Amino acid sequence: MKNKNENTSKTYGTKATVAQIFATIAQSFLLIGLGMELGMPVIVIQQLYQNSDSEFSLTLTEISWYGSLLCIFHPAGSVLSGLLQERFGRKRCMIIANFPSIFGWILLYYTHSVVSLYASTVMMGLSIGFSEAPIFSYVGEITEPRLRGAMASLTSTAPMFGGSFLFTLGYFFEWRTVALLSTLCPITSICVVMLIPESPIWLVSKGENEKAEKALCWLRGWVKPEVVKMEYLELVRYNEVSGTQRLARDANHKNLFSKLAQFKEPSVYRPLRLIIFYFFTSIIMGSIPWKPFIGKIMTEVGLLNNQSLLLVVFAVLQNISCMIVVSAVHYLGKRFLTNLTFSVNTLLMFLFGIYIIAMKNNYICSTPWIPITILCGISFFGAAIIILPWMLLSEVFPNKSRGIATGLTAGLTYLQIFILTKSYLTVETLLTLEYTMVFFGCFGILGSLYFYFYLPETENKTLLEIEEFFT
Repeated sequence: MKNKNENTSKTYGTKATVAQIFATIAQSFLLIGLGMELGMPVIVIQQLYQNSDSEFSLTLTEISWYGSLLCIFHPAGSVLSGLLQERFGRKRCMIIANFPSIFGWILLYYTHSVVSLYASTVMMGLSIGFSEAPIFSYVGEITEPRLRGAMASLTSTAPMFGGSFLFTLGYFFEWRTVALLSTLCPITSICVVMLIPESPIWLVSKGENEKAEKALCWLRGWVKPEVVKMEYLELVRYNEVSGTQRLARDANHKNLFSKLAQFKEPSVYRPLRLIIFYFFTSIIMGSIPWKPFIGKIMTEVGLLNNQSLLLVVFAVLQNISCMIVVSAVHYLGKRFLTNLTFSVNTLLMFLFGIYIIAMKNNYICSTPWIPITILCGISFFGAAIIILPWMLLSEVFPNKSRGIATGLTAGLTYLQIFILTKSYLTVETLLTLEYTMVFFGCFGILGSLYFYFYLPETENKTLLEIEEFFT
């Protein structure tokens, strides 16, 4: 029996794969920059926290704010991006998103006070927020079903690569020099994004059918229109089924409230409910709340030497993990990988807490290889935990709501990161480090059970099939 979506599942060959990889890599430069911006507080805090030899130093309260402030301004950029990309397109929004990043890096290079340090991270937060919705909408819309999982994985891997690159720079250079060199990333991003086409689905939704067909020809290996004719017609049908055509006709009468009314529909609120919980648990199990304070944590468990080198090792392990996910997701599926990584990191969190309890009560001597091994494991499996929900984000929402839904989800995710990161030091003070790890492990159990029963498999399914599942 033939699949009803066999036309969209057509394999176009090597050139099509190359074209889609190029487009994905081009827009992933924004996410490389995102990884660098998220990692920069780690380097700055490590070099300025209670450092009397620097031009200015940071207190415990100031590092708590600096480590989390980037995330609180992200939602504003996300929601704004989610609205604007429906009008101006994915490509334009991705280009615009680079400018606050450039200003943020330059401001960080010239900063001489805590206030200007905060201002630089606010600019970066706005840039990150504005970029993520069009990025994850774009990668889900330009790729064939056979490549969508791998390309979404590649996109989600980009922040890990950015973090690794940043920590490598931090190993060799002082933080100001790292900030200056980092301005090259958003500049490069602008240049390469200008080379790729707009999303064909977005162009169809705006009645730009001729441009949509040309964009599809480019993305399928620079072929002639007759080669993509069947897929193009399927895009038009998908646009009609998903309701975008009706929304485009009514665009002049729409406002924010009518856009938000879409979230009452099962095809929107059901995946939204799932993905928000997924992000919440992945933030905790991916060790994001305590990442800015990793230097402080390593000191507390006796890892006093070579902390900068350990940061590079952790980052390399995260990249290896992401590459494995990219290679394996097509065969193992997102559901299996989610259950595996959550289970392993839950165990590692408990082991880390038990080790610290045993060390503080003198049941065992301080043994550096044990926390190093555990932290390496948490970094390795945590990277997979972090990227998997971002892969789902590009798939689970219907076309008519994808822009604003991905923007809203990304904004809520970073709001959660802000709350969890800002409150981390308070939680650690109340519970101590060891019981904080045990507390996080309990969330791992909760997440593992929920995803075992409720997480569907989206790998190797068309966007229409996924949408119909949640309807």
